[in-house]
Amino acid sequence: MAETTENDVMKIAIIGLANAGKTSIVKTVRKTYHIGQTIQSPKPTKSVQRTIFKIFGDNAIIWDYGGQDEYRAAYLEKPERFLSDIHYLFFVIDIQDPKSFDQSLNYFSDAYDFIHEHTPQLIVSIMFHKMDPKIAKTPEIKERVIKLKRKFGAILVNREVGYYETSVFDALSLLTSISLPILGDLPIYNKISVLFANYAIRNSVDYMNLTVDNLLELGKFRIYRKDQEFLEASMEFYKEFGNLEIDSKIRSYNFEGYRFIIVQGKSEEYDYTLNVAHPLSVGLEMPTEESLNQILREINDLFVEYHPLLN
Repeated sequence: MAETTENDVMKIAIIGLANAGKTSIVKTVRKTYHIGQTIQSPKPTKSVQRTIFKIFGDNAIIWDYGGQDEYRAAYLEKPERFLSDIHYLFFVIDIQDPKSFDQSLNYFSDAYDFIHEHTPQLIVSIMFHKMDPKIAKTPEIKERVIKLKRKFGAILVNREVGYYETSVFDALSLLTSISLPILGDLPIYNKISVLFANYAIRNSVDYMNLTVDNLLELGKFRIYRKDQEFLEASMEFYKEFGNLEIDSKIRSYNFEGYRFIIVQGKSEEYDYTLNVAHPLSVGLEMPTEESLNQILREINDLFVEYHPLLN
């Protein structure tokens, strides 16, 4: 069997200035979902850190590009070496640092000029990062987002682009922003999301998501009426998640006013994890094991139905 090279795998690039928060994004997702293998590129490409994982059995690599001046210069001087064969481009901009906006836009424009010419099917996502819950709804931040979208739009002429507001204080937003550009156009994503919405309404659930390959979200439901309370509880829980041993099909943990339920699922082709968050409120019945098993059966049916589209 021929050895797999990096040219044979899906390349996901995370690019931005130094201190934009790129590495924290990768580390947060890796810590929460325990993915892949991280390797430091050998010289002279030590400015790029790569994380290897699989998407529906196919190899993929996240490239985390260092944002220091000398590294950015190296990428732009030798773009065929650093910026070629990118399938998904995530550009990260620090929404809390307006002084960096012009430099970020110039860097994005220079990198994009090469990347889009060599990758016609490129998918572009802009991540307005450090959009922490305490500032996300302020008029000043909203105005910054509006102006930045206009400026990015002027560069990204005739190309669809996804805009995402992210924060390491909301790890769930990071998961969604990485997953939607890669998997969100699959019909199964919407089907699973509708399935979760119906289940959540019947069972008073605040949050559900399905992760495949220990990284990507393939459907979710999230209620925002108690968003800050839920975020604080979920962040604290997932910090502890790495210390938990998931050795059975269904495990549940009471934490900070919520019951977090983790269900390990397996179809004929894929392993996946169902995550559920249910408030521990008086008068609310917990989701039953029978109802969770029914959800697994319906998910497996959808995997069978959409299997040809996942390969």
